[in-house]
Amino acid sequence: MSVEKMNEYKKAKANRKETIAKEKRAKKAKKILTWAIVLVIVAAIAVAIGVTVKNQRDAYLAGLPDYTEATDMIVEDLAGVLREETTAAPEESAAEETMAETEGMTEEMTEGMTEEMTEEMTEEMTEETTEETTEETTEETTEETTEETTEETEAETTKTAGNGRN
Repeated sequence: MSVEKMNEYKKAKANRKETIAKEKRAKKAKKILTWAIVLVIVAAIAVAIGVTVKNQRDAYLAGLPDYTEATDMIVEDLAGVLREETTAAPEESAAEETMAETEGMTEEMTEGMTEEMTEEMTEEMTEETTEETTEETTEETTEETTEETTEETEAETTKTAGNGRN
């Protein structure tokens, strides 16, 4: 048996460099493959997070109101700011048109707003009167209280001074 062991040992020693080189290559390949798998997993997680964020953003944007279409929420162009006029009118007629429009708008505003303005003015006057009355009443009450307190203090001082002399 020792001869067989010796022959085996000689073969192993003869191929030792080749065997060690094969083991190193296998170890290196295993290390590269492990890092590649880890890299693929990390990339997959990053892509999944990115897709989730994008989907949530798209859902949020879809939930916002769309003001590009004509809806009931759009304020009408009451002042004519958005109206386009491409024809140039002479200066005198443009001024006359503006004056006529202004007069028409003034009459419409006067008719519609007279009641509102009257109510607002009445409320303002009532508030001012109430504030003035409250201030006057507070001042009068404060003065009366101060006078009464002063008189009482003087009366007590006089009594105390009179008792001290006896």
